[in-house]
Amino acid sequence: MPAPHRPRPPAVIERLLAQPQGFEFFQAVRLLQRWLEQAGPGGGARRLQFRNSLAMGFPSSEIEALALRRRADAAPAEGEAGTDAAAVESITLTPGFIGLLGCQGALPHHYTEQIAQRELYDRDPSARAFLDLFTHRAVSLLQAAWEKHRLHLQYEAGGARRFLPLVLALTGLGQGPLRSRMEPDAGGVADESVAYFAGAVHGRARSAAQVQRLLAGYLGVPVRIDSFVGRWTALPPQATSVLGLRGTLGRDAVMGERVWQRDLAVRVVLGPLDRRRYLRFLPGGAGERALRRWFVLLTGVSLDVEVRLLLQREAVRGITLDAADPSTGRLGWDTFLSTGPETRDREDVCYDLPLTPAEPAAAAVEQDVATEELTPWP
Repeated sequence: MPAPHRPRPPAVIERLLAQPQGFEFFQAVRLLQRWLEQAGPGGGARRLQFRNSLAMGFPSSEIEALALRRRADAAPAEGEAGTDAAAVESITLTPGFIGLLGCQGALPHHYTEQIAQRELYDRDPSARAFLDLFTHRAVSLLQAAWEKHRLHLQYEAGGARRFLPLVLALTGLGQGPLRSRMEPDAGGVADESVAYFAGAVHGRARSAAQVQRLLAGYLGVPVRIDSFVGRWTALPPQATSVLGLRGTLGRDAVMGERVWQRDLAVRVVLGPLDRRRYLRFLPGGAGERALRRWFVLLTGVSLDVEVRLLLQREAVRGITLDAADPSTGRLGWDTFLSTGPETRDREDVCYDLPLTPAEPAAAAVEQDVATEELTPWP
C-alpha cells in the first residue's frame, strides 16, 4: 500500500511571514536576520527596519505588523520560491512594546494622533518616517543588548570569526598559529571542543582530578589518572660518577646509570572499552592523537604519560586472517593468546604517549602499527 501523500509543513520563516504575531519579538528578529543573511553576509542588518506604531489600543503581542517588500526584478512568489531571501529588498517590522509613538510610545499621545491624521488625510508619511530613524536605532541597540550575554547566539552569528577566538584566548590559543597545535584538521581536537572546556583549561595549576574529569567528558569513556607513577630514568653521562674524578658521597656521587623517580610520570587508564573505541586509542589512532594534544595543552611536555587500555572481555574474540584488512591480527595490540573465554578485562596494552614530535623513523614505525582507516574523532 503506497504511503499517503502528506503536504509539506510550512517552514518556520513561512509561518513568521504569514503570522508574525505568534512569535516573540527578539526571536523573530533573529530568524529574519539569519534568513536575510543567506543572500550575503551583513544583509540582515541592512534590510531589516523598525518603525513606530500608530495604534492606540493595548498591544495583543510583541509584534504588531510585518511588511515584506520584494525586489522589482524578482520572480513572483509561489510556493517555496516565496522564501527566497535574495528576492527581498527590505522587511519592515513594527514592534508593539517600544517606540516613540503609539500606546507604549515615549512621546505624548497627541503626537500619535496628529501623525495618524496626517497620514490618513494628507497622505504624508514624512513625520513618521523621521521618527522612525530614532526608533530603528533604539530597537537595534535593544536587540544587540539582548544578544550580548547570550553566548550561544553570539556563536551562531559568526562565532568562528568573533566569539570563538575570544573564548580560545582564555586557554592561550587565541591566535591562529597557536590553535593549529591542537591539530583540528588532522584528527586532533576541534576548536569548539577546546572552547567548551575553556573554564577548566584556563589557569596554571590543574589537578589530576580536574584533568580526569575533562578527559572523561571529552572522550566519552571511563578515565582514571594515577599520579606519582614510579619509573627508572636514565642519567645523562655528565651526571654519572666515574672513577678517577672527584665525587662526594651523599651529594654528587651516584651509583649506577639510572634513578628511580615518582614525580615525573602519570598513568592514564582508559576503559573498559568496546572493540571500536579500543582501536581508536591504539598508537596512531584518532583517540591517541586527541589524548596527546590534550596533555600537551594541560600539562606541557614535562611529564611522562603512560597510557593503559582496558579491553572488555566480551570484545576479545578469535581472529580471521584477511588480506583486505591488515589491521587485524596484531599480536599484543588487538590479538591475544588465550586458552578459553576471557573471564576478566584485558589490560595488556600499555604504551608511552609521545608529547614531543616523533623522529622520522619512530613515526614510520607508528604508522605501520596503526594501519587501520579510522574516522576523525567527533
